[in-house]
Amino acid sequence: MFKKWDIIIIIALLVISFIPEIIFGFGMKKNYNRTYAEITVAGKVYKKIPLSEHRGEDIIDIKTKFGYNKVIVKDQSISISESDCPDKVCMAPGYISKRGDSLVCLPHRLMIEIKGDQNEDDDIINAY
Repeated sequence: MFKKWDIIIIIALLVISFIPEIIFGFGMKKNYNRTYAEITVAGKVYKKIPLSEHRGEDIIDIKTKFGYNKVIVKDQSISISESDCPDKVCMAPGYISKRGDSLVCLPHRLMIEIKGDQNEDDDIINAY
């Protein structure tokens, strides 16, 4: 019923039909889930750090009139490793990396929040 060239043409058309998905689909998804950490001190943006593309380890020393915090950015996550606040609660959560996560040092008025374009689990509420 089908000749040799009919089958070759059908297979070639099937392969060609997936090329736009390969070119646009994977590239769009990669760019769509970008995340960054926004560090604010006393309600003002101190620094924005892109996390999706981050590799390695960076140390950020934050010295303000409210106090000192040492922030570590490791690969695609961020944490407060040192603080001169009295209770040190801000250091307890460790590293955060998911959109919506936050670290707060109330005595120093420091907040680190993970933000981004879109996340796969938007409808899921993470409770710790």
